[in-house]
Amino acid sequence: MVFAILLSALIVGFTLTMGRVPLAVSQPVTIPAKTVKGPIPMDGANPVWESVPGVVIPLSGQLITTPMHPNISVKSVFVKAMTNGKEVGLRLEWIDQTKNDTAIGPQDFRDQVAVMFPVNTAGAPPFQCMGQSGGTTNIWRWNAEWQKDIGKDSAGIWDVDDQYPGIFWDFYFEEPAGGVTYPDRIGRSLGPFNSGIWSGNIMSDPTLRVSSVEDLSANGFSTLTTQSHQDVIGNGVWEPSGSVKGGGYTGPTWRVVVKRSLETGDANDTQFKAGSSVPIAFAVWDGANIERNGMKSLSTWFTLKL
Repeated sequence: MVFAILLSALIVGFTLTMGRVPLAVSQPVTIPAKTVKGPIPMDGANPVWESVPGVVIPLSGQLITTPMHPNISVKSVFVKAMTNGKEVGLRLEWIDQTKNDTAIGPQDFRDQVAVMFPVNTAGAPPFQCMGQSGGTTNIWRWNAEWQKDIGKDSAGIWDVDDQYPGIFWDFYFEEPAGGVTYPDRIGRSLGPFNSGIWSGNIMSDPTLRVSSVEDLSANGFSTLTTQSHQDVIGNGVWEPSGSVKGGGYTGPTWRVVVKRSLETGDANDTQFKAGSSVPIAFAVWDGANIERNGMKSLSTWFTLKL
C-alpha cells in the first residue's frame, strides 16, 4: 500500500514537473490558535476574530487519483484559529465569485470547505489525500447546501419542484404514522417511500444533522464515512462584496466558522490538548467550477498550534 502511494506520487510529480502545473507549497507553516476567554463566536464577522492572526494556505488541484482536477478556481484559503481551553474554532475565508448552495439539478454542485486531521496525532501524519490504511483521518466538511437547509425538516428543504417550478410531477404516497394517508408531491414523501430518509441517510434527512458541518472519517480514497455521532458545528456566510483583511482578497467571499470541543471521547475523532501541535490540511470545492468529490482544491499538511 505504502509502495503504491509512493510510486503514484513519483509518477504524478514527474508529470506535474514536465507539465509545469503549480502545486501548493510544502514549507513548514504553523497556524497559531489565539487563546481567548469566553465562547468562540460562530459569526465570522464578530470583531473577536479580527484580533486573531491569520495564515494564507496555498491550494492546488487534486492530481493523485481520477478524476484529476488541475483547473482549480480557488488558489488559497485564509485561516484563523482560536481556542478557549475547552473548544477549538477555525475561521476559513476564500474568494468565490458565485454562491452555489443547491445541488438539485444534475448540472449543479455545492460550495464546500473541509479541514482534516489525523486521528493518531503522534508521529508522521498519514497520506494527505484522506489518509491511508492504518492512518485514519477525521474530516470536518462544511456544506453550503446544508447551511441553506438549517432549521428545516425533510418537507422544507429545497427540492426538485422548487428548482423547476414548471416540472411535471407524479403522486407519491406519504406515510407519516405507519399508514398511508394521502398522496404527496415528488420529493415530499415520508416513510419507506423516501428511501434516503428511511435508510437514515444524513444527506437526505436534515433532522440528522447537528449543523452545516458533517463529521467524517476516512482512511484512503473511497472510504469517506459519516460518523454515527456528529460533534462539529459550523456557520457560513457568503459576502457578495467581501474582503479578507490580511489575506489580500477583495471580492465575493465565503466566510465559514467550524468549532468543536477539544476532546469528545469518540474514538473516531481527533482529540486535542491545550498547548499541543496537530497536523491539519484543507480542501475547497467551487460548485460553479463543477467541483465535487475528488475534484477540488487541496493543501498539504500544515500545523495547528493550540
